Amino acid sequence: MASQWTISDAWVFSSIEGTGPDDGYTLAQVIAKADGINHALLTEAEFIQAVPRLVAAGLIGALPEANRYWHTEAGRALYRQRMKRRGLFGWIDAIPPALRRLGEPEGTAWSLPAGVFAHATQEWHLKAEAILRRLGTRRQDPGDTTKQPTPRTEGI
Repeated sequence: MASQWTISDAWVFSSIEGTGPDDGYTLAQVIAKADGINHALLTEAEFIQAVPRLVAAGLIGALPEANRYWHTEAGRALYRQRMKRRGLFGWIDAIPPALRRLGEPEGTAWSLPAGVFAHATQEWHLKAEAILRRLGTRRQDPGDTTKQPTPRTEGI
């Protein structure tokens, strides 16, 4: 059976920024942007499947030993062309068809050292919690019914 591009491939591609190893994204930054544009966390399996496919297609560069991922010139051109006049969430409609037009993805087995993905995910969690604390937002269990909203009385 022929290999197909997946939505996760498009998601990873859309979550990477930079033009080279010097300004490429770290894995934690890729995970953070992926969360921001899809309101979900990438899994390690999604990431390690997408990276070699995107590298083989000439769309991204990757130096996992330097913790850097970036768009190549071809990747930047594809992203600019497909994302023109689209917002942050436009990737879901624009990027998957663009990848399919490239033909079947090629890729090889690829992996990260043990624990690297988990560490990057934890780094993003800690940063997100710090952002929420700065904004004064507390996380609350949606099933927690012990705290009821304070009734509004102004203007009555």
